[in-house]
Formats: sequence, C-alpha cells, structure tokens
Amino acid sequence: MSAPRRSRRPMTLMVISPFAERIHMALMTGATAAAIGLPVTFFFSKGAIHALRKGGWETLTTSDGRKVPDMDNAQDEKGLADFSVLIDALAALEARFVACENAMTEEGLTADDLITRPAIELSGLADIIEKGHGGDWLTF
Repeated sequence: MSAPRRSRRPMTLMVISPFAERIHMALMTGATAAAIGLPVTFFFSKGAIHALRKGGWETLTTSDGRKVPDMDNAQDEKGLADFSVLIDALAALEARFVACENAMTEEGLTADDLITRPAIELSGLADIIEKGHGGDWLTF
C-alpha cells in the first residue's frame, strides 16, 4: 500500500506591506511551500510593489527604520537567505509573481520598471482570486 498523496492546494501570498522584513518573510514562506511542491503565487500590491522595481529592494526599510542593505548583510553573516537568494530560488521553483495593475498605476510604475527575474505578470484581484480558488491564502 502506498503512502497517501499530499494535497497540491495552491498557496497565494498577498504582499502589501512596504516593510522589508514582512516582504522577506513572505518570500521565505513561499520558497518553503514551493520547495515542498505546492503551487505558489505572489500578488504584490500597495507599497510592497516597490520590492519588484529594478533596484527597489535596496530602497526599502524595515518597520523599525533599518535600511535593507543592513538587514541583508546581517542575514548573510548568519548564513540566512537574503532577497536576491530568495528571488533566484523562487524563479527556479517556478513560483508565479503578479504585480497588481492598480498598485502599479497608484505608484506611477510601468512594466519596464520591474525586475525581469522572476518574470512578473501584470494582473488584478479577480485573476488572483479565480486562480487561487480552493487554496491557502496568506497576507503580509
């Protein structure tokens, strides 16, 4: 008798906080889920959209005012994955990244402003809700 199969329910992570440690935790959560075989979608909206801008990650701060390079350096020194490691891993694990079209408009961004790895789709809430049906949702 074979072992029961694990559910392949999709995981949708809505990333809306502009604070680096929350975005980092969303990426860590998604990377873990993708590594165990779950389909993962990130939906970046509101202030978090800047993490997907070319060079945008480095401009963010933590909720206590620390600058992102300081946070990344502290993680590197402890052997923890920083933003660039997580983004590369998530691209390799084929996580889906979606930038909210409304947030892009609110923040004055265009598709040309976004990083290219991983590939970023532009879409909206209706698409995310439809494709995330029956899965788990987390908001950061």
